[in-house]
Amino acid sequence: MMDNGFSDLAKSPFDVLIIGAGINGCSTARELSRLGYSVLLADRGDLGGATTARSGRVLHCGLQLLAPKRSLVDYLADPLDLVMRLRSARRAARDFEEFCRQPPRQLEPMTTFVPIFHDSPYSGWQVDLGAKVIRMFVGNGANFQYRRWGLNESRSNPFVPDLGKRETLRSLISFRDFRFCWPERIAIDAALAAERNGTRLLSFTNVSDLSRAPAGRWHARLVQVRDGDREMEVSARIVLNLAGARVDDVIASANPTSVIAKKVVAVKGVYLLVKLPARYHGLGLAGTNSVGEPICCLPWIDLHYIGPTETPFTGALADVRPEEEDIDFLLAEMRRFAPGLAITRSNVVMAWAGVRPITTQKGYPKGKRLPFNTIHDLALEGLPNMLALSWGIVANHRSTARALAKAVSSKIPRSRPVQAQWSGHIALPGTGRRLQDDYSATDDDVRFCVEHEHAKDLSGVLFSRIGLGWTGHMTAEAVRVAATTMAPLLSWSRSRTQDELDKFKTKLKVDHCYELV
Repeated sequence: MMDNGFSDLAKSPFDVLIIGAGINGCSTARELSRLGYSVLLADRGDLGGATTARSGRVLHCGLQLLAPKRSLVDYLADPLDLVMRLRSARRAARDFEEFCRQPPRQLEPMTTFVPIFHDSPYSGWQVDLGAKVIRMFVGNGANFQYRRWGLNESRSNPFVPDLGKRETLRSLISFRDFRFCWPERIAIDAALAAERNGTRLLSFTNVSDLSRAPAGRWHARLVQVRDGDREMEVSARIVLNLAGARVDDVIASANPTSVIAKKVVAVKGVYLLVKLPARYHGLGLAGTNSVGEPICCLPWIDLHYIGPTETPFTGALADVRPEEEDIDFLLAEMRRFAPGLAITRSNVVMAWAGVRPITTQKGYPKGKRLPFNTIHDLALEGLPNMLALSWGIVANHRSTARALAKAVSSKIPRSRPVQAQWSGHIALPGTGRRLQDDYSATDDDVRFCVEHEHAKDLSGVLFSRIGLGWTGHMTAEAVRVAATTMAPLLSWSRSRTQDELDKFKTKLKVDHCYELV
């Protein structure tokens, strides 16, 4: 297994300490290391293993950001909201096009349908106008593939007979979205590209006791928590607080001399993975639920996922999981939106839950949804050379990384030459014995994940790196083979291996409502 050189970290001060190895932390580490900054990237869990792993899986074109809550009259009352939505949609559309140029392994296309009813806050021609705006932002918009279906031709769509208000249907719009395959794999690829440019990666490492020395450097205590509590103090010229829902905890650990306003509201989102008939394969449906929030039923491999919930969360972040009341809510909303799908508890294959670190603003109990990716310069609040990020999303991670790198470069110069641009993706070997017959991952892939990709537990291999856990048909035998393959590489005894298996099975049951067979 690769030695992370933990004991040597104090010898060389870093330019940048990034706290949080979600998609934005990993992508920013890649960007900064490429630009010639020495970077330490640390996370209390696995790379991409928290909010990133539990997010939605869809890359939107940005069209939905132009939709008003009630009607277009909203924009006459608040033209600044329209300006913000246009800016957000432009960024989303451009990031969408950029993402579409990435390696095929990261994205799978899908067609999403949105019904327009008589009581919808917009009409078909208004959506047509929005589509023209999106195309204007990105040129011809070849990846967008927008279309509006007339009432008669929309009747042939497999979803239309299932709609709860189909008698009030006016038209149907469709466009091409993409699904991430899968979010944490994208984060890990970015982190590995950063590592090849010199970034030091530390997973399962707590960062605490932040303090700023008179000379201006930040100091922090690192504690490795996975295998032995090794400690080390490191220093950096600037700190990027990209800890997601823990952003405010990181700020508090710096012992600010004045009260700093909260930056994020933790909002819990739950998704369900369900089995639908073959006629819906590759097709998605989106709309709004009974409280005016988004709801979707989108394809995922040979299944579909539905969600999300939107619930302010104040509990321990380690306890975020799908509860029965969350599942009941989503099933009830789908019965209202598309009763013909007849989705019941028996259709649910598995579930997941995460928390979104949405930007705090007075008057918004669930956080302010736009703009995304807000950068906070904490020098304005008494913490010089510390930047924080709220409401960072997967779809915008590349432009967010560039924005953070620009902010860093405005404060400190780079210490190294500019590096080559790495793609990040190195294919898994694909040799050896398959973990299970209906999935391509092998025991050699498992070894590669441990030896070269910083995997330290079964979840990190089976979910984050090879994706088998997200298929909804992972078997007990596949998990056993993975564990016995990992054991000698991680110095697990027989009893430790069994403990890891038992913990993983419990995690599947509690966090994913999934029983191994």
